[in-house]
Amino acid sequence: MRTRTPRDRSLGRLRRGAVGALAAALVVPLAAPAVAEPSEDPVVEYEFTQTSGDTVPETGGGEPAIVQNPRDEAWTGTSLRLSGGDPDTGTWVRLPDDLLTEASSATITTEVKIDEEMRQEYNFLWNIGAEGDTTNYFFSSVKDAPRTAITTGSNAGERSAQADANLQADRWYSLTSVLDGEADTLSFYVDGDLVGSTGTELEPSSITEQTMNTIGRSPWPDALFAGEVSAFRVHDRALDAEEVAAASTEDAAGHHDEILARTQELLESLDPLPERIEDDYLALPTAGGEITWSSSDPSVIAEDGRVTQPEQGAEPIEVTLTATAGMRGISSTREQVVTVVPSSATAEERARAAAAQYVLPPLLADGAALPDAPEGVTATPVDATGARLDGDRIHLEGDDRAEAAVTVEIARESAPEATVTKTFDLTLLPQDEAATLAAYHRAPTSEQEANNADIAYSMHLALEGEDGWEPLNENYGIFFPETSGPHPDLGPSSELIRSLEDPAVFAMREGGYGIVATRLARGGGPDGTQSDSVLVATSPDLRTYEEIGLLELDEAGGVNQPAAVYDSAAETYRLSWTTDAGAVRHQSFSDLVAAVEQGEQGSAATGAVTGTVTGSGEGIDDFGAGIELTVPQEDADALLQRFGRIAHTGFADLEDVSVPAGGEVDAAELPDSAVLEYSDGSTREMPLEDWDLSGVDLTTPGRYTAETTVQRDEYPTPFADERADPSAFKYEHDGETTYLMIATNDPDLDNVNQQGHAFMPLRAADTLAGLADAADPEEVHLLERGDVDAHGETMTGCFWAPELHEIDGRLSILFMPCYGDSPDYMNGRASIMQLEQDAGGHDLDPMDPASWTAPRHVTRADGSALNALNGVSLDMTYFEDADGQAYYAWQQVCATWIATVDPRQPDRLTSEPVRIIDPGYAWDNVCAEGPNVLPHDGKLLMLYSGSSVGDTYTTGLATAEASGTDLTDPASWTTLNHPLQKSGLYDGQWQLGTGHGMWSEDEHGNLLYVFHARTDHDGLTGRDMFVRRVHFDAEGMPVLDMEPDEEVTEETVRLTIEVTEAEAVSVEATTRCVAGTAVLAATVTNPGDEAVEAAVTTPFGERTVEVAAGGAESSTFSSRSAEIDAGTVSVRTGDDEATATYAAASCR
Repeated sequence: MRTRTPRDRSLGRLRRGAVGALAAALVVPLAAPAVAEPSEDPVVEYEFTQTSGDTVPETGGGEPAIVQNPRDEAWTGTSLRLSGGDPDTGTWVRLPDDLLTEASSATITTEVKIDEEMRQEYNFLWNIGAEGDTTNYFFSSVKDAPRTAITTGSNAGERSAQADANLQADRWYSLTSVLDGEADTLSFYVDGDLVGSTGTELEPSSITEQTMNTIGRSPWPDALFAGEVSAFRVHDRALDAEEVAAASTEDAAGHHDEILARTQELLESLDPLPERIEDDYLALPTAGGEITWSSSDPSVIAEDGRVTQPEQGAEPIEVTLTATAGMRGISSTREQVVTVVPSSATAEERARAAAAQYVLPPLLADGAALPDAPEGVTATPVDATGARLDGDRIHLEGDDRAEAAVTVEIARESAPEATVTKTFDLTLLPQDEAATLAAYHRAPTSEQEANNADIAYSMHLALEGEDGWEPLNENYGIFFPETSGPHPDLGPSSELIRSLEDPAVFAMREGGYGIVATRLARGGGPDGTQSDSVLVATSPDLRTYEEIGLLELDEAGGVNQPAAVYDSAAETYRLSWTTDAGAVRHQSFSDLVAAVEQGEQGSAATGAVTGTVTGSGEGIDDFGAGIELTVPQEDADALLQRFGRIAHTGFADLEDVSVPAGGEVDAAELPDSAVLEYSDGSTREMPLEDWDLSGVDLTTPGRYTAETTVQRDEYPTPFADERADPSAFKYEHDGETTYLMIATNDPDLDNVNQQGHAFMPLRAADTLAGLADAADPEEVHLLERGDVDAHGETMTGCFWAPELHEIDGRLSILFMPCYGDSPDYMNGRASIMQLEQDAGGHDLDPMDPASWTAPRHVTRADGSALNALNGVSLDMTYFEDADGQAYYAWQQVCATWIATVDPRQPDRLTSEPVRIIDPGYAWDNVCAEGPNVLPHDGKLLMLYSGSSVGDTYTTGLATAEASGTDLTDPASWTTLNHPLQKSGLYDGQWQLGTGHGMWSEDEHGNLLYVFHARTDHDGLTGRDMFVRRVHFDAEGMPVLDMEPDEEVTEETVRLTIEVTEAEAVSVEATTRCVAGTAVLAATVTNPGDEAVEAAVTTPFGERTVEVAAGGAESSTFSSRSAEIDAGTVSVRTGDDEATATYAAASCR
């Protein structure tokens, strides 16, 4: 056991230069408290080296730490075991209050060993803050990749510094957080190495209330941290990197024997190296970087495993290789002698091998540079057809894209006399028809930035624009690897979730694209395949993907940074990678897909392959690693259409309106809606407000403009506090329309027991906006804790995910109650309750709890439980296909299931339940739940929610044909392999954990999406309801995150109204014979909008007639003679006069 006197207290001996006083000019987000002069010694330091007790002495004689719920068996003599579990019964440590209330900087170091479950479960390793204060806190967590963060704005405001890989369980680590108020940075160290950093203006003193500082306990309702802690110290200054590293080394000494044994185990786990090498490479395993190698003769065997064989006829060479397993300054070594024999290959054979390393990609842009030859190889372009060579660049001969061929002569630098000629076929694009694409993974940051390890370790895409890289999909993953195997019957396993790094896209021979990447375990650690395999996928357009599987390579030393390129000269694919030790290798395949499917074996060679450009990632936030690739502009446009932002660009032209001077504009005849046009080519129709005709002068002919604006409601954000799993329903009954809203009550995330007062809230209003909190709508509790269901069981909690539906003409609610004195959601059952009707078939008042039937469990056809495995069933929805078949879809064992139902008996299925959606990716594991279906354009669009309820919640989409399909066949459903909606910035604010939504409709007929997200609105921590209008893009895909200023960029709609000269009354004159007498007929026509009086004058008399608007009136005049001479008829209305002539006529 180590002991230290106060004089030697933690890092007191590692003196820095004088620490200057921090000026009051430091910017702090809250009112700045007094700042104390920082000390060289820690504020507190605790060593957990005792064997019993409920207090831990502070090494400098300060205030002790108090062990909560202590147990003697938790003490090991070198550490304290923290139990995890319930904070009321589990073991955790309470630290003194106000540790850093006057500090502008801080360093907190923990010597810790974590339990396996902490890698997946929410936890706080330590926290500086107040009990239950989920708005202001400073903490560290080891869930996924470990991180540290500080916030004064709850989880949405967390500034986080995160490592890029998970910790291993049952291994001692030094974890250090450094919050530097002078530099405005927060940094995170693992074992003394900097692994993450972020900017922040927050300081330790920004957490003004520090009355529940802890080790192992979170202010959130999370389980306790589980693991061991042996040392914990807090400084009120920012230690530098040297001091942090020294502390890690010093703390490791307390576990010297345990760490040394681990290094020895690493070496003992290595397979022996071969005694003789007859190749250009020797795989040197590194155990994920924990083992390094040295060589007695690096010119023969380099430290990365590259082998330079002696020439033919030379003597073999013996080399001693030394493996060193090191951990935090403690190491073990092992030596082995290896004999390298001379090469048996001829100069020509070695030249052909070198030629395999030089490849031109099959698609280039005009003016592109040909790749440089790899190390040790020369490549000289000698000819081109269909294009022009200019030094190392290739140019089009004209303006149009061309199919070209380029011939290159290749040799080894050490043997230039042996050459190989290769001719590459390629497509050369004009600059304006080419785009540059980047494919990459990101370095993880945090869930609060939608960039935790599950998301960061996926393939992201960006396009190069005029001002730099423009990430697609808001810099969120687009291609995610599938789970490593089918989920168990009892539900998904996080152990099966997979991620990837170092993705590389390449053009396929037959068109489309291939993807290779290194597959990882969840969180970024190795999954066992990285040692010798690469993940392969294909895509026709980089918008949809098919994972082919793992391709095993001729490699034992690790596969990193894989890349592939099609070698048209050899009609083969060249796949290259870097080993764990740093050697670059490559292998050839005639067909990559077939190689995966058939388990093709081959041999690898040492050396890089050209044709792939390593990505720089400049300007891309948290860029990890990846490649750059030239693609046709049409493919880039398609990617922008799917993954770019869509914005309103204008309105479709409205047909001009014409009105005569003196007339009136009939407002009812003016357009009441407009067609909005968008940047991707999509359109939508939206209603208009009343037209403003004030600028139209109806008395003077001319062209005038009438104006109006798009009619759209602006919904509050959030729409309703602590209302999760929301359902908004347009309830049409007895000729009236009412809007209903129902949701899960979620007070401070306690959605099961609901603080002992569980209930199911229902709201009603005349408009959808009237359901919002801001409108103060009527809300009733349809069900409450203690109500009894139709089976005689007392419901005590949950009332989860209620949805309103009309089933067989009955307003119905599908939901899940749970039971027991201490309610347990695992005994919940999907249930239905329906609104009663009177004798005349009219609905009773839905806001009266007495109007509803007692809830009944939905069961299988034989009356047995839906979930025969573990009972719980929830998140049930109802829909009908275009053929009239009714279905239920719901969640059980964390997957989405479906079955048919007869609406006349809605508590019994009519088919066996079938699992249709398993959470298959890191973004939707470990649950696929909350389905809700919309029929649209011949398709059924099923939203579902993925991941875990919390900040990582996402929305996925599955689609099926609406007619002629058996929807209980899983093959009838197609699921997107990336989320349709995810956490992100919306209207300038982070919305986290967006999900569990449903389709709805407003009073204008607009399609809506209602959902919940995590916020801290008004200091509340439960999930809140949001409402958005839905847009459909040019492909018909729903867009759930269109911003208000993207939906309508210009509110004003304009209409041209032409005021024409008033049309005068006209007259027509004709003659006819009546009983031998010539008769004159005068017809007066009124084209105007109002009736007129017209005075008709003829040689045979005058008459005044009234002519209706748009009508005509005829009058006859007798000549009293058999003959009539030619003449004129006139008509006068006011000051206007019109005339008409008639010809002479005879009736003899």
